[in-house]
Amino acid sequence: MSLILQDIMAEGRGRVVVEGSFAPNGSSAVSSASNKGVGWSVARTSAGLFTITFDGEYKYNQLDSFTAFLQLATGDDKYAQGGTYTAPTSTANGTMTVRVWDASGAAETDVAADANNRINFVAIFRKMDVD
Repeated sequence: MSLILQDIMAEGRGRVVVEGSFAPNGSSAVSSASNKGVGWSVARTSAGLFTITFDGEYKYNQLDSFTAFLQLATGDDKYAQGGTYTAPTSTANGTMTVRVWDASGAAETDVAADANNRINFVAIFRKMDVD
């Protein structure tokens, strides 16, 4: 699929937004059928840790901003946090890790499978090095 990228209105030039959400599945792998948004995929790396891989069409070295947040069917003492960004290379796509923390124990923790449990994110990339 060829993507049509549209710049967003922002101070500076050449920003691209990649956003989406996925449904955690407890201690099991994330089903790609649950993904919303385009230009990325996700894998559960370990308990409460996910790696988002941006598709090859997003070979932008400069990540300006990344936000992740947790949507839960019922209240809980957990939150999502953006982690390590690895810029793309000529042979590998860029990645970003997302952690789900249990605030009461300060440990990475899984989120139970539920139709209303999701991890949402927004990544803003700069297409060029000049503002």
